Amino acid sequence: MDKAPESEIIGIAEAGLMLSVEGQEQIAPWSAITMVEAVLALVDWAGDQRMAVLVIAIMLDADERIFIVAESELLWAPLVSILSQILPGIPSVKIWGAQLAASGKVALYERAGGLQ
Repeated sequence: MDKAPESEIIGIAEAGLMLSVEGQEQIAPWSAITMVEAVLALVDWAGDQRMAVLVIAIMLDADERIFIVAESELLWAPLVSILSQILPGIPSVKIWGAQLAASGKVALYERAGGLQ
């Protein structure tokens, strides 16, 4: 079975998020982010340990791709910090972190107007 090509956020730039998509690096401008959610995901199926992850939808050309960043990744802290400064309406992690702990899922951002 072939492994699916990986897509991941590999860094943060002033202009947007640095991505690796199917082996190619590119920058997705901040305006390409269409949705951000925080969820508590199961770490493994055998236990009930959970970890916070960000689910980020980004429009690349005509395709919307989903990227996941877990709280255990080095990119977590700088990404969480900058998102509330860049995207309108995202509160600080102190605020949404408490909501996440209580409910298990928090919608942080959805671009108005649908696909642009």
